[in-house]
Amino acid sequence: MNKITKSLLGVISSSVLMSSSLFAADEFKAFPIFTDKDFKLNTEVALVGGHMSFDNDGLDGGVMYGVELSLDCPVFTLPGNNLLRQQFSVNQYSEDDFDVTTIEVNPYYFIDITENMVVGFGPGIGVAFADAAGEEETFFTYQVGAGVKYYMDSFLIGADFRWQGSNEKDFGSGDDVDIINTRIMGKIGYRF
Repeated sequence: MNKITKSLLGVISSSVLMSSSLFAADEFKAFPIFTDKDFKLNTEVALVGGHMSFDNDGLDGGVMYGVELSLDCPVFTLPGNNLLRQQFSVNQYSEDDFDVTTIEVNPYYFIDITENMVVGFGPGIGVAFADAAGEEETFFTYQVGAGVKYYMDSFLIGADFRWQGSNEKDFGSGDDVDIINTRIMGKIGYRF
């Protein structure tokens, strides 16, 4: 089974799990940002860093870093302690005259493990801007990931594992290049 099929199955599985949780819930609030006077965004900002490995043999893995903004979903809420959070991130990778900047949105469904620890998973979409020795291309991206966060009052530490797929582009050399990658990231942040 090719990697794109595997990634699509992962995204579909995540969506089915989230949907089944929604329909099994005893309460569902649409657009709580407008309809729930007690709704709070619970905004978090975190610095992220880690390692990005490419499936493409011509691209070397290396260090990536970025920033993430996360907030409770303003479109709908789930009852109880399980949260759907929107995670917006900008990440940068640069190695051997090859630079990639990604802009992503990754909605994660979070489940409480302990009072201070949550685990989450979900799909995402984004765009990547790649520069290979002066030749620039833009890629559509899709991803699936999972993560864990631990809260210490308003501070948080966490880790994410994310697989990201992309379309192929011709960088002018006659070779099609994709930026399919796997990332392992740590994060440290603050919840407002």
